[in-house]
This record gives sequence, C-alpha cells and structure tokens, in this order.
Amino acid sequence: MSPLPLSAMQSPGLGPPEDPARLRPPMSDRWTRYDTLAYLEATDLVSGEAHAFLAYRETSLMGAGWRVRVRSRLTAGGVFEPAAMAQQAQGATARGEHSFVWGYQRLPCAADVRHIEFRVHVDAGRPVQLELFARLRQADGRAATARSASCDWPADPPGP
Repeated sequence: MSPLPLSAMQSPGLGPPEDPARLRPPMSDRWTRYDTLAYLEATDLVSGEAHAFLAYRETSLMGAGWRVRVRSRLTAGGVFEPAAMAQQAQGATARGEHSFVWGYQRLPCAADVRHIEFRVHVDAGRPVQLELFARLRQADGRAATARSASCDWPADPPGP
C-alpha cells in the first residue's frame, strides 16, 4: 500500500497535517452530532502494536438522547448509556467505591502485565469523569508507565 500524498493528509487551514491513522469519531450529520471527549495512544513495545482509544459523545438531533462511545484501534470498545451509568454510579457509591469499569477490560497477570480498561469515576452517586487507562509493556516485557486520558462526564444536552 503506497503512502498518501501530503496533500491528502493536510488539514484545511494553516494547521499541521493530520495523522491519517488517528481514530476519529464518525462525521456528524443532520441526525446525529459526534463530539470528541478524550484520546489516548500507547504502544506495546513487545508486540510493536500501537493502541489508540477515542471517547466521543453521540447526540441524537432527533430527540433520541445521547451516549458516550469508546472506539479502539485493536480491542473492543464500549457504549456508555447515561441511565446505565447513573445506576452503576449509585451502586459504586453504595459500595464505597470511587469508580467502576465499563466496556472492554484486560487485566494483568503474571505472564502478561498489560492492563487496559475504561473507568467511570463517581461522586455522590453520579458519574463525573471518564478515564481511558492503558499500561502496556516495555521491550523486555516489564510493565511500561501507565498512560491515561480523562474527560468530564458529559452533562445532559439542553432541551429542544
């Protein structure tokens, strides 16, 4: 596959060229608006795999509500429905927890230290922040420095 010509990678205006491999939300249209919330990239040096995670808000312009989605380059993502997140946040608070995991999760073990998860942080029974978390491997297989990207949990959009 031949690389794209520079003109195909350029952003409109005077900004730098965009990375064609960067994850992006779908294009907004007359039915749905998509807004980027958080983005995280991390490379596993053992496999050479470049992981990327994108959190974005999907808002129906037809009155059907909104949700947060996480898209991933190499793993499954997640769908975060506001009502389900509110219920999970209340449960987490009742258990004395400050966050819960939703969507894709890879837990570390002795043979493989990779750790990937999407955390919803809570306060007083409400979701307040979404965190994309990844700790991958150094070239020798040991755990690399953890990386994360966070955003505030979206507020409900204004009414019609």
